[in-house]
Amino acid sequence: MTLFFATSVAMLGVFVPFWPAWLEARGMSSVEIGWLVSAWAWSRGLAVPIWAHFVDQSGKRRAWILALALAATVAFVPFAFVRGFEALLAVTVLLGVLHAPVIPLGENMILFEARRHAFNYASVRWFGSLAFLIVTVLTGRLLDGEHAERAFPLTLVFLAATCVAALLLPHTEVQKRQSEHPPFRELLQYRSVLFVLSGAAILQAAHATYYAFSTLHWKAAGHSTTHIGWLWAEGVVAEILLFAGVGSGRLPLRDKTLLGLAVLGSVVRWSVLATKTDISWLVATQWMHALSFAATHLAAMTYMSRRIPVELSATAQSVYTSVNIAAHASAVALVAPLFDRAGGLAFWPMLPIALAGGLLAWYGMARNTLGEPAHAT
Repeated sequence: MTLFFATSVAMLGVFVPFWPAWLEARGMSSVEIGWLVSAWAWSRGLAVPIWAHFVDQSGKRRAWILALALAATVAFVPFAFVRGFEALLAVTVLLGVLHAPVIPLGENMILFEARRHAFNYASVRWFGSLAFLIVTVLTGRLLDGEHAERAFPLTLVFLAATCVAALLLPHTEVQKRQSEHPPFRELLQYRSVLFVLSGAAILQAAHATYYAFSTLHWKAAGHSTTHIGWLWAEGVVAEILLFAGVGSGRLPLRDKTLLGLAVLGSVVRWSVLATKTDISWLVATQWMHALSFAATHLAAMTYMSRRIPVELSATAQSVYTSVNIAAHASAVALVAPLFDRAGGLAFWPMLPIALAGGLLAWYGMARNTLGEPAHAT
């Protein structure tokens, strides 16, 4: 499971920071890049709950992960040949639909095995962050000096490696659901969990400007891709430290504490990035990725794992993923024209998004859950 998570997240270590630069090298404008990133996100958001429905109905996690990882790898190959916005859009949507559930299903398997074998989810999750860190740094060096085209073969390598790692996953099968009702209908009984997952997902979506445009913004400010790779890596180091600290028990942070730290870190981080491009400011604030991302994610995952029965867990995970992706895609589409005209000011809209998500998640944690099923209390 650690190997699978490391390879699957390593793919994102290339794709998320550096794919916009690859698209720019293909002649796409910042607005077109924004639409392509948004299309990638929307296709993922719409696809995840559909796949999750079938996975929870079958109970066969590994088979679905392997099949979808293989399909996503094949779907990525046409990027080497297509030209023009419309063709890139079509391939982007196809990749998004097929790749969308691979990592969430892997996380879902980790949560299930952690519950069954009594280990901490964070103790496995941080290896994915470590892989992201290493790959982002190395990719930044490889792409330096106008070599953005190298992002394609590197992404393809890690997609293929994910397929190999999926072959080694345990043959985990959750008991097939006997209920005649769709999984999502049953999940509606756990309203406090849905509030928390949706709120945390919106809080995560406040990273939209960072993920889509920070590399381009920092390049325009005169920073090399090597330095940008190190900046991304710094954020992931902070993320790893939080995951490892919570996973080892050395940082016994509760759900509400993690959520409060996430909101605070988000407000400070996006305010600084909206106004500063000096390297000293960037270095000083990148460590807050531990709060804006990792604390949010841990709060959502630990809350869900304690309150949702395992046979509904993939569907519950899909709520978190889909709301995150849909909000992220909407935010990217919103800020793309603003970034085109005003650069770093596109970080300002991330503040109200983060605050709205944090308030929704806090409400979910605070509301009375006496009317919910036993697993939810």
